[in-house]
Amino acid sequence: MREKQEVLEKFYQLRALKLKERKEQFLGRKPRNCFFNFRQHVKENGDVGFCQNPVIVNTIRTKVFVCNNDDTVKRCRCFQCRSTDESVERDFNEVLKSPARCGQEYPKLAILIWFLQDSEPQTRFARFVKVLSSIGKWIGRLVFFRWW
Repeated sequence: MREKQEVLEKFYQLRALKLKERKEQFLGRKPRNCFFNFRQHVKENGDVGFCQNPVIVNTIRTKVFVCNNDDTVKRCRCFQCRSTDESVERDFNEVLKSPARCGQEYPKLAILIWFLQDSEPQTRFARFVKVLSSIGKWIGRLVFFRWW
């Protein structure tokens, strides 16, 4: 069995890697990351991004500018990222705090967190309280016929 320190080191490595990937995803120069990109569902095309930047919209005749691919965003001089380093990191930490979201988005991190939480030593009193609460739940299920 692995030592807690080994698992903790692996957790920090994997956390840093996943945070770096998330920052690349949400801070990269992509249509979905632009502050002015407005996503609209278009029949048979799925979601299409439209630029709502007044500087760009006022310079064209049609008043509608489709900004839906990476090449268009890379050439745009008015790109503004809607996320910051702090907001991405804050959102990442919120995902890690929620077991359901963490398990869905980062299953390996969720397992490491689960292991680290279960491996914490408990005092006799804490174990006693845990046993009493499980007995209480069992009696409650027995009394109210909630066996499942």
